[in-house]
Amino acid sequence: MTELYEPELKDLWFRQRFMADEETMSYNRAWGGTIPFPESAWKAWYDRWLVHHGNRRFYRYLREDATGEFVGEVAYHEDGRGIFLADVIVEAGRRGHGYGTEGLKLLCAAAYAHGIDELWDEVAEDNPAVGIFLKAGFRQVHCKDGIITLRKDLRTAPRRIIVIGSPGSGKSTFARRLRDRTGLPLYYLDMMFHRPDGTSVSGEEFDGKLARVLEGREWIIDGNYQRTLGRRFETCTEVFLFDLPVQQCLEGAASRIGKAREDMPWIEKEFDPDFRQFILDFPENQLPKIRKLTQQYQDTRTITVFHAREEADAYLRWLFP
Repeated sequence: MTELYEPELKDLWFRQRFMADEETMSYNRAWGGTIPFPESAWKAWYDRWLVHHGNRRFYRYLREDATGEFVGEVAYHEDGRGIFLADVIVEAGRRGHGYGTEGLKLLCAAAYAHGIDELWDEVAEDNPAVGIFLKAGFRQVHCKDGIITLRKDLRTAPRRIIVIGSPGSGKSTFARRLRDRTGLPLYYLDMMFHRPDGTSVSGEEFDGKLARVLEGREWIIDGNYQRTLGRRFETCTEVFLFDLPVQQCLEGAASRIGKAREDMPWIEKEFDPDFRQFILDFPENQLPKIRKLTQQYQDTRTITVFHAREEADAYLRWLFP
């Protein structure tokens, strides 16, 4: 999976490298191809794009979350016409793995969160990246002199978000914080399935409740419930997966015993042995099915994976400063 990474000044060696690579910059032939980016220019460029940007510019590396390796960049900036132009570049050797598609979707989400109504771009008609923009919801405005102008209205793009992962991983806390920042309605599957007396609704009743939620234009849904997970993947636009070590999930689940929670209709008095075993078995029994779905939808959904709660905290900080 791909994540956005805010580079430090010392990390600009990567940008210098791919901007000097002819194959990576082949898309830019209409504007001169490779672009010199000497180290002497790093500080001034960094100050403009990442320090004193005035919310008129945004820049992040694309990073492969499993390896931590940089694979490309995404950015937007306000040009002299008062519009915001998007940009996505993936190193030539990394193309064909969905990094560009996922990165562009993350860029659109960041722009929308920062109050930008629409993104544009101008792409040479022989540039394969046109397909990436179209897949991300951009539409062709016109084509002139071999240049295609693309536009996406971010205001009309509904957000339908699912937050999944092991119990105790912190997904419900993240879902609440995301709700508080976005204003989207939040639904807990545990609240839909369980009754205050400890009993549960029938499968038919649960499915009816879920169907009514899925019909909504925008929402956040917190919870796994594997039987219906495929339906939620079909309907959602964004996925947040908490893939944390089992021990941290056990500690998280134990820490909330005896506390009132808005995502559960009763107060847990003890760490139920069956529930504890469910968490222990989650990596083998649940996670493979989840990963299969994320792979299936990786080109059409924005999927973000957190391997630590600190990563989720950092995501909220940069998206909602």
